[in-house]
Amino acid sequence: MKNKQFFIECFILLLILLLSSGHSCYANNLNITNVTLTERNPSAGTVVVEFDVSWENSWRTKINHDAVWLTVRLYKSTVTPTNKILSPLTESGLNPQGIYTGSTSQVELYVPADKWGVFIRPAAYGKFSTITAEAVQLTIDYGTAGFSSSDDVYVSLMGVEMVLVPSGTFFAGDFDSSTAALDQGTADSDPWVISNDLMINVTNPSNNGYRYVSNNNPGEDPTGATFTISSAFPVGYYAFYVMKYEITEGQWIEFINALPSNSARLNRDITDSAHKNTDSVINRNTVTCSGSPLSCSSSRPNRSLSFITWMDLASFLDWMALRPMSELEFEKLSRGPLLAETSEFAWGDTNITSATTISAGDEVGNETITTTGANAHFNNMTLTGGDTGYGTGYTQGPLRGGIFATGQSTRETSGATYYGVLDVSGNLRERVVTFGNASGRLFDGSHGDGDLTTVSGYEGNATNSDWPGMDTNTARGVTGANGSGFRGGAWDSQSSGDLLRVSDRTEAALSTTSAFNNAGGRGVRTYEGE
Repeated sequence: MKNKQFFIECFILLLILLLSSGHSCYANNLNITNVTLTERNPSAGTVVVEFDVSWENSWRTKINHDAVWLTVRLYKSTVTPTNKILSPLTESGLNPQGIYTGSTSQVELYVPADKWGVFIRPAAYGKFSTITAEAVQLTIDYGTAGFSSSDDVYVSLMGVEMVLVPSGTFFAGDFDSSTAALDQGTADSDPWVISNDLMINVTNPSNNGYRYVSNNNPGEDPTGATFTISSAFPVGYYAFYVMKYEITEGQWIEFINALPSNSARLNRDITDSAHKNTDSVINRNTVTCSGSPLSCSSSRPNRSLSFITWMDLASFLDWMALRPMSELEFEKLSRGPLLAETSEFAWGDTNITSATTISAGDEVGNETITTTGANAHFNNMTLTGGDTGYGTGYTQGPLRGGIFATGQSTRETSGATYYGVLDVSGNLRERVVTFGNASGRLFDGSHGDGDLTTVSGYEGNATNSDWPGMDTNTARGVTGANGSGFRGGAWDSQSSGDLLRVSDRTEAALSTTSAFNNAGGRGVRTYEGE
């Protein structure tokens, strides 16, 4: 699956005269064109956004499907920085009133109850090289977003590909074959069975229970600890959408350059001393930031993003009306409903080969791995080919998302999870919410709403009070990381690939505010339609 620029942004003036745009906007195989604002209704405070949409390598089966999560922001000025306000749709549900699926019948649209965006997904079963829908229409409530009928308003569309993980029973743990893998008792190495969304009583039974196994990270509960995981904590039983790929550099650029103040941008600057500490290319991260107001760019927008902290990830997910994933959801999206395999990776077995060579030419989104049998990026490999001729900054670090997937690849050769999520084992560590300490267990899965903090010195932070790292002064937002951790391993994980294993919890409760060259993340959203 090719990986093109992930985000889209189109601007149209909303006045008495409504203008259309022929600008092409690219995302991860996602293309939005011909954006127009029509049917403005001043008395209702609504306006219709019309556009064409297409993306590649889509599917819908009786098991699951992929989709595009699309959000709409309105703003009053093109002067940078400006406040782009996440704006709700007028109705929720499947193809609700005010929604038009377009002049073709290839898609259906689902708007969640909070109306902060829309899932665009295949309407019929099948595998599609390209999904196309023309003249899709969304009715936007600009009055609720705080705009008046006399305002000059511009619009920005942001889209990201996601995958549905359906509701159902799954297993967490792999018969104690991975570090700190969950088991059912001191004499019972069977994995946990998550068969509902009810409270889980974690005890220290001899068998047939829910026993916690610890790696003794700072602040982590010890092996055999007794606690409860509340029914509000997203254990993975109910359905959710997850980003198909890890956050990319291109996504991050669109995000940080859209923040409403220079102070907020400075707090999210991954080139500063608390992050990468340079504008140079280090470990394949090409993000550069300069100027006042701060403006950032990337020469490789398709590459998975490293050097972000937990606070950075939380901010991005709040802005996109998504949320962090829990570590139990990580196991669900990897394994699906299948019984655990001993020491398995995300693709369901223990066969693993590291990438070593990238196809020739600049890495502009169509590069591939030419190493025979490679299905993961790990083992601290010094890469050859691709951009590596530009210097040592390009020889070690993350690859573009989905690089192992091709039109002919299998689940194993593409490195895909049961549900078709990519790069879960290797490339970059996935930041997750742990239930291995009391702070993580406070998480109830709330979604972001696009609003970030504005308190002086703390601008640009996530505002969800249940998310790990919330400051004791909640007006400051997420300023810490207690309750977060890592899963999935990275490009520099050891040759045995232990950290890449689905149930390995070595770092599941490793809470840290630091940024790393091997850590990124992705977001999820609870699905209410099942």
